[in-house]
Amino acid sequence: MDENINMNEDGFLENRELNEDSTRAVIEALMIATTEPLPLRSIAEIASVSEDTVRAYIDSLNREYREAARAFEIKEIAGGFQIYTLPKYAEWVGALHKRKERLSKAALETLAIIAYHQPVIRADMERIRGVDCTSVLDTLLQRNLIRTCGRLQSPGRPIKYGTTREFLRYFGIKDISELPKEEDFGETVMSGYPEVPMVKTEEIAKEDEPPQGETSEFSEEAEQPDS
Repeated sequence: MDENINMNEDGFLENRELNEDSTRAVIEALMIATTEPLPLRSIAEIASVSEDTVRAYIDSLNREYREAARAFEIKEIAGGFQIYTLPKYAEWVGALHKRKERLSKAALETLAIIAYHQPVIRADMERIRGVDCTSVLDTLLQRNLIRTCGRLQSPGRPIKYGTTREFLRYFGIKDISELPKEEDFGETVMSGYPEVPMVKTEEIAKEDEPPQGETSEFSEEAEQPDS
């Protein structure tokens, strides 16, 4: 290991000799190497700079990307930072993946209801859509785009649903507040969100635990009829 590089007490690399260009390069390398959004604190600790400095370097990199007409940018997403392709290239990137990640119209409609009205029960989704949502909910749960988040304290104790951090990753947004207006959701989605890196199911961290005070043993099979 280089003599200028040491491990600090938290187990992170230290290199006090890095100049501005080298630090920017380190941050860019981290963005390229990560397979999931990297928290600001982690970047700062690894690069041995302040969080404000990390943000400044990320802004600088993004300006450089824009000026060079690059096809990607660094986005703050789902609690961290990651490189994403620009929306205008979604059609070609989608073709690369043969559109395996595309959601059906029914799934998008159901997902929109959950995103804008969470926590929400199946009966309310079906009342809004006018059709059964059981199979669509199964798909969204399998894709880790939604999660169960307790039961409504009413007859039958129907399951409540909400979105996950994977939902934020899928649509390339920092948090729910960045969603378009509800009435524009479908049009915005179809026009192309930034493509997200392909993530294997086993690589998805269990970051979406149910709220405290609620149990986690929920499944569609255990759901009782809504009343």
